[in-house]
Amino acid sequence: MNAEKLNIEKDSSCPDVGCDAEKPGIAENTEKQLKSKDDFNLRPDPSSFELGAKKILWMFFAVCFAIYLLFVSENGEPVLRKDTVAFLKMLASWLIASSHSGSTALIDFLSTHLISAMVPAFFLAAAISTFFSKETIIMAIGKKSNPLTSYPLAAFAGAILTVCSCGVLPIFMSLLQSGAGLGPAITFLYASPAINLISIIYTWKIIPSMLWARIIAVAICAIAIGWLMQKIFANMPAEFESEELKIKPSKRKAWQEGLFFLLLVLIMLTSTNLFSGITDNLIPASWFAARGEDVAIKTAHLAGKLLAVSIEIILVLVALRMWFTWDDTRKWLKRTGRQARSIMPMVILGIFFSGFLGGTSALVSSFSVFAENTIFSNLAASFIGAMLYFGSIVGVNVVDLFMRWGMHHGPAMALLLAGPSISLPSVLALTPIMGKYKTAVFLGLVVIFTTIVGLLFGAFGSVS
Repeated sequence: MNAEKLNIEKDSSCPDVGCDAEKPGIAENTEKQLKSKDDFNLRPDPSSFELGAKKILWMFFAVCFAIYLLFVSENGEPVLRKDTVAFLKMLASWLIASSHSGSTALIDFLSTHLISAMVPAFFLAAAISTFFSKETIIMAIGKKSNPLTSYPLAAFAGAILTVCSCGVLPIFMSLLQSGAGLGPAITFLYASPAINLISIIYTWKIIPSMLWARIIAVAICAIAIGWLMQKIFANMPAEFESEELKIKPSKRKAWQEGLFFLLLVLIMLTSTNLFSGITDNLIPASWFAARGEDVAIKTAHLAGKLLAVSIEIILVLVALRMWFTWDDTRKWLKRTGRQARSIMPMVILGIFFSGFLGGTSALVSSFSVFAENTIFSNLAASFIGAMLYFGSIVGVNVVDLFMRWGMHHGPAMALLLAGPSISLPSVLALTPIMGKYKTAVFLGLVVIFTTIVGLLFGAFGSVS
């Protein structure tokens, strides 16, 4: 009787199948009980000593095999193979040339683009993502919103955020959970990693001839892909239940936030020499005449730009003091630092290895398939970009390198549009969110639209 009562209580406390597996320790015991005598995994996990011994043995094997490839024994003395010296010289020559190429590209970036473009863009992007009301965006791109405004707004909202093709997925899911329509949410999903504020500035500095084509193409592709997804899956049930959003009113007025963002934009544009016609005349070159004419002119131009940027920074500090709390400023600075720490290492590595590979002439010959603006070359570039994982910033270096290797600017544009917007990891992560069918259609539309844009840009666009 007691045994039956115990079994009834156990069953009632755990009605769901497999709930015992969630309890610590029970899953392990159950797994051990299910193992048979014929199971090959009965051996316990290897100890740290065994793992270390295996590593040492593999290292010893690699060294011995390298000795076999490089040396021979003659009369008991080690002697280099005849072709070893030539191989080592060729390898050393390749490493030296590629290392110089990569280091030169990195130094050029750090000296010309880091302070003048990247740093101000980080502050501006972090300010937008910190102070801009995301709740308002979500409400504006809801299922009942006007498509003439919801789709452009979704593309714009995606472009102001600095996230990769995988980092945008939580935001995309929150949009669907908050009641956003599938079409505008897809538009946001494509536009956000495809281009953002920092990548716009970086494209301007590295391949300015593709800047406006990239911006316009991303906007058109994002809206078109989102609209088609909405039409194709109009009769399918929604992915998530809608949640009511409570909009928190801002403590600041719209014109105050607008003026603050305008000051940050002015700092960025001034630092990138857009207003050089004004800043070059702020300080006369005669003040530095003792340095020589050429040096005096360059010094005066630099001093004028620094003076203008300093005044703008002071105005930003005044705006922060008047309209923002210390907590707002702290969040902004922390987000700026977090974005810089997450993005800059990959940018530096991408620049160095792009230049490093640029010193390898053997790889250049394999790009002859992309030398012409054909359907196959654009389709291949779009599909390769859709499978690879690189950000909208590093992608600029990749495309610039491939164009120097001989890639036609049509397939280069297709790669630039497809690469950052989607990747194999993001496709796998999208599947449980949208389902296999919707994810496959989204991937196909990205490849098709970027291929078409590449063909058009290759036929009508011009790259100097």
